[in-house]
Amino acid sequence: MPIPSNLAVVTGASRGIGAAVARMFSEEGMAVLLLARNREALDGVAAYLEAEGGAPHVLAVDISVSADLEKVSAFVKAFKGKLRYLVHNAAVARVGRVATMSMADWRRTLDVNLTAPFSLTQKLLPFMKDGGHIFFVNSVAGRQVFPEWAAYSASKFGLRALADALRMELAGEGIKVTTLYPGAVDTPLHENLPYNWERGKMMKPQNIADAIKYIIRQPGNICINEMDLASASGLF
Repeated sequence: MPIPSNLAVVTGASRGIGAAVARMFSEEGMAVLLLARNREALDGVAAYLEAEGGAPHVLAVDISVSADLEKVSAFVKAFKGKLRYLVHNAAVARVGRVATMSMADWRRTLDVNLTAPFSLTQKLLPFMKDGGHIFFVNSVAGRQVFPEWAAYSASKFGLRALADALRMELAGEGIKVTTLYPGAVDTPLHENLPYNWERGKMMKPQNIADAIKYIIRQPGNICINEMDLASASGLF
């Protein structure tokens, strides 16, 4: 089997949406760089991609740490091929009322959900040329706010602004920028939240991966700038 010449970088790739997106790119014939903090979980994803004939690469990193981003940049620079896709998927959800939320939770939410995508984009843009595509997995919380979700929504509204500005800046360079706004998706993110939502009615990670597959299969002269996704049962 030939070695893939195109690379997709996926953050938060150890589980949920990131793992599903990584598998989709692998099935599309891409080499995939899996990024997340949990090395054991990343190795598990890589193992099943390899079993299916894929070409996964693993870096256990915290994308909010500058030194770890340097590791990602070094890998992409050394890759014998083209950086084709970058998917900003990693996120944390720290919820609570504005009056009582800790500064640590506020900062961690913005560091991971907004500053890290900004920093990683800066690091990898020099390696992305005409034909590249950057995806931001945002949230319905990037379009509307909810009680106790101030930090998360602030980070996601900011991510929307980052993506929109980036799209304008890269329009003449042949690099596409797409933001997805999913409603609730049944992922491990919900395991630590104090809500009793019916997860069986939520979208599945594969739905988001399928949406990205649809977008990348569009003609080269077409960019789907934004896509809203929601379960027919509602947002939550």
